[in-house]
Amino acid sequence: MTTASPENARRILVVDDNESSAMTLSWAMEMYGYEVRTCYDGVSAVEVAEDFQPEIVLLDIGMPVMDGYEVCRKIRNNPALCSTRIVAQTGWGDAETRRMAREAGFDEHLTKPVDLWALKDMLDNNTQTPH
Repeated sequence: MTTASPENARRILVVDDNESSAMTLSWAMEMYGYEVRTCYDGVSAVEVAEDFQPEIVLLDIGMPVMDGYEVCRKIRNNPALCSTRIVAQTGWGDAETRRMAREAGFDEHLTKPVDLWALKDMLDNNTQTPH
C-alpha cells in the first residue's frame, strides 16, 4: 500500500450521518495517507469545508436537516471551494438520484458499499470509478 507523505497528503472531507460508515471510510482514507476530517451532518460539513478547504468531499446524500444535495450546492457557491471535487457516496444508485446529483453539482456518484480500492485509485489518478 502506497501512502502520501504528510506534506503531500490530500485533504479529504468525509460526510455521512451514519457515524460507523463515516468513521470506517475516514479510517481507510487515513490509512491510505490522506489528511481527513469527518462530519456527521450537512451543517457541520459546510462549516468544516470552509475551514479545512478539502480537495475532495465524500458526501452522503440522504442526511436529515440538510441533505447532500444542499450541502453540495452550498460548497459550489463558495468561491474558495470552486476546485473542490465532490463525490456522492450513497445507497441510492437509481437514474433519478444520479440526475439530481449532477444537477446539484456533484462530480461523481458512488453507490454504497463503496469499493475502497477503486475509490483510492480514483482519488490517486483523478479517474472515475465504475458505478
